[in-house]
Amino acid sequence: MATRRLILAKPSGIFSVWTVQGRCSVCSISNQKKNYSSYEPKVGKGGRSSFSGVVATVFGATGFLGRYVVNRLGRVGSQVVIPYRGNEYDYNQLKVMGDLGQLLFFEYHLQDTNSVADMMKHSNVVINLIGKNFPTRNFSFDECHVEGARTIARAAKQAGVQRLIHVSALNASEDSLSHFLQSKARGEKALREEFPDAIILRPSDIYGHEDKFFNYYSYFRNIPLGIPLIDGGMNTRKRPVFVVDVAKAAVNAIYDGKLGSTYELFGPKEYFLYDLLDYIYRMNRRKFRHYTLPRPLYNIVAWAAEQSIFDPRLTRDMLFRQFNTDVPTDGLPMLEDIGVEPTAVDTAAITVLRRHRDLWTFEEALDEEEICKPTSAYS
Repeated sequence: MATRRLILAKPSGIFSVWTVQGRCSVCSISNQKKNYSSYEPKVGKGGRSSFSGVVATVFGATGFLGRYVVNRLGRVGSQVVIPYRGNEYDYNQLKVMGDLGQLLFFEYHLQDTNSVADMMKHSNVVINLIGKNFPTRNFSFDECHVEGARTIARAAKQAGVQRLIHVSALNASEDSLSHFLQSKARGEKALREEFPDAIILRPSDIYGHEDKFFNYYSYFRNIPLGIPLIDGGMNTRKRPVFVVDVAKAAVNAIYDGKLGSTYELFGPKEYFLYDLLDYIYRMNRRKFRHYTLPRPLYNIVAWAAEQSIFDPRLTRDMLFRQFNTDVPTDGLPMLEDIGVEPTAVDTAAITVLRRHRDLWTFEEALDEEEICKPTSAYS
């Protein structure tokens, strides 16, 4: 029987390592002598109250995708180290996603290499979900997506981590006109330099509860003239992916991901942006109002929005990504290759969009829903 490490947190916040007899489902860990004799924690076949052998450090766990990844790790009995930068209110919603002692929370800073290394000192898996939608005075795109990825990869290599999973973005390219996508591509390159066996996931636009895609466009209903679209939304094609599918892929990569591979994660169908927005508003039971706005004029509007002292709702870089067509790379593995069946938009979107309805349409039973599907770009 291989020994397995179980990591507990003392009240002082310092790790202590216990060993438990059992079979590790991910990797064999060097034998260690027991340092206790009268008590052995229970080990099961999976579930929130057992230990699967995975000790995962999840950077970016307090974000949109991070919550789903942590939940799925907790469901299979993984022990999860959750670094956070902020205060305890940032991770309150994560506490119920694992059994007592399975989720460990520690404060860190991405630019402090020692604190990053401490977060993975006892882990055999590291998942990097860190990303910014717009630069701030604290972190630029490169500081977050490139140098941050490099720091995590280097620390993971030095700590002997056996699986490093990094979430990038579909369309990431150093030749892109988007600074966000350029930095994502440079981040992948930096990651490979430090940790060649890392597994990279490139999701397209992600939709789900708390997303900034379907919900973002749904809130445009409050704009008097409707949604401004470049070229009427008919020159942009999107392949949105369900957040649960991306979380499944991240967890499956621990067990079935091919080392050194890059997976592109996108939905099963492609849609014109106009048709996708029309579907969103039909599901919201609201009128789809829109008008065409020239790109130069829209860029001026986006520049003005960037000047906000609060988090901007729109930037020029975000505008480019909104009207940038999703183009998968030929030959790269997809969701199916990592054991995930992609979810169609018309199957899951109702769970996201239903809350945007008026009170007199909100109570419609799901089995009374009219058949409503978005028009595929190539249907």
